[in-house]
Amino acid sequence: MTVTKAEPVTTTAARIRGLEVTFAPRKATTVTALTGIDLDVPRGSFVSLIGPSGCGKSTLLRVLADLVQPTAGTVEVLGGTPAEAREHRRYGFAFQQSTLFEWRTVRRNVELPLQLGGMGKDERAERARRMLELVRLEDFADHRPSQLSGGMQQRVAIARALSFEPQLLLMDEPFGALDEMTREHLQNELLRIWRDTGTTVVFVTHSITEAVFLSNHVVVLTPRPGRIHAHIDVPFGAERPPDLRNAPEFFAKVTEVREALRSEGAL
Repeated sequence: MTVTKAEPVTTTAARIRGLEVTFAPRKATTVTALTGIDLDVPRGSFVSLIGPSGCGKSTLLRVLADLVQPTAGTVEVLGGTPAEAREHRRYGFAFQQSTLFEWRTVRRNVELPLQLGGMGKDERAERARRMLELVRLEDFADHRPSQLSGGMQQRVAIARALSFEPQLLLMDEPFGALDEMTREHLQNELLRIWRDTGTTVVFVTHSITEAVFLSNHVVVLTPRPGRIHAHIDVPFGAERPPDLRNAPEFFAKVTEVREALRSEGAL
């Protein structure tokens, strides 16, 4: 049996105050990626980070994941430090590339982090089965990644990220390399998973329409050094039919986000 430390009770999945991240690739030069970041991510919300290339979106996600250390400021994830969240597997991370292992079946790719975490064989097999059902790939459990389409591979990666049943899912442009039709299909699937699991999602994207369709909060960042220019609420609720993309209110919200980006020179 795997014993996990109890998670602190809080209504905020992530809380950031005064965050600054500076890199020093050479002693004579420094690059400030983020500065003055204050951000609250409510539990159960879907928050998209959008801004121009190089504005620090992915860096901010990696700070939450304890993969990049802040230069200044404070960061809380699920009531503790990012390091505690990583140690106790309280978040899942989905990257732009699916990073699946070809020598493992789909099922065994999903099981891998559970195996590394010491979960027993029967328990991790059952967990993987449920995760593959969640992403509607249970019929492909014994396939190899190369036998799947790009969109299916990303669904496997999402299943793997959710395998520990985390309260927070961090996603760094997971659909960026996909064609438009596949991308829209996976957006619909991700919304369904979000509704079904209640997981908090922080999602990095360059697509304005994707941010608006998926999110109930869009955070607009400025060009580097990244600052938060605007918090835009998206009031469409959790049930979002595909034809929402054609609705006047959807276009109005897309325009609001675009104007926020344009006002900061991001477009």
